Amino acid sequence: MPRSSSGRERRLESLTARLTSFEDNYLAKCTVPNPITGIACGRPTARAAGEGLSAFACRYHQQHKQRHGSHWCKSPSAIVLKPYLSAARSFIGAHRTDPFVSAALTGMEGIMASAGPVEIATRLKGLPPEHRAKIALARVREADIKPERLLAIPLAVAALIEDAPATVHRTTEWRVVAVAKAAHRLASGTHRQWSVPQPDGRTKHVEMHAYPRSSGRVLRHLGEMIEKECELVIDHYLSKVLDLKAACDGRLIAPAATP
Repeated sequence: MPRSSSGRERRLESLTARLTSFEDNYLAKCTVPNPITGIACGRPTARAAGEGLSAFACRYHQQHKQRHGSHWCKSPSAIVLKPYLSAARSFIGAHRTDPFVSAALTGMEGIMASAGPVEIATRLKGLPPEHRAKIALARVREADIKPERLLAIPLAVAALIEDAPATVHRTTEWRVVAVAKAAHRLASGTHRQWSVPQPDGRTKHVEMHAYPRSSGRVLRHLGEMIEKECELVIDHYLSKVLDLKAACDGRLIAPAATP
């Protein structure tokens, strides 16, 4: 629910007071380690630089967490997630009649159907993050993305975390954001084309490509909505998805035939 004008003013006054406070309640340097070298960042913390409220991280790493759900670990790219998505989709396709899979598909279809109308990307500014998360789901629905593809995402992210723990950040926030970002990639942005007549009789084609910002609380709401529908499938069948992925990798050796 949006804040009232008086509530926003009180919030602004509180933030301003915290930013301008002279209390010595923050570190001078960012403590976030480099994921490769392990050496601390060393930039001034956002609080020390007077450009934020974080007492332990710099502005760069604050923004990194907004985008990825972790101060140091990026969300998995489409290439990294692809083999896990393939295994998840194969499992879902072969087990549509399973009670847990069927219920999850029905739930996924339900949240997509109830997401409301689609808004163009340039009109999202100022909307509550919960509303923008629903618009993202509506955009996926309007792109004719099937519930199976959406259901495969949290299953694939869970499989990645279990299969390659050294490459991920094993926190709920990172996992939820990874799910949301993968869903965003299915149908992100607003795309328009116009044909504009020119004085010389020719026609000029104009295109607009606007993308919503993939950052902030909207990702948390979107990821939580999607993941909630897949919880029982993950609990019961994650190991089977991992077996499928391993088989595709050639890591499973068939047992020798019994003589």
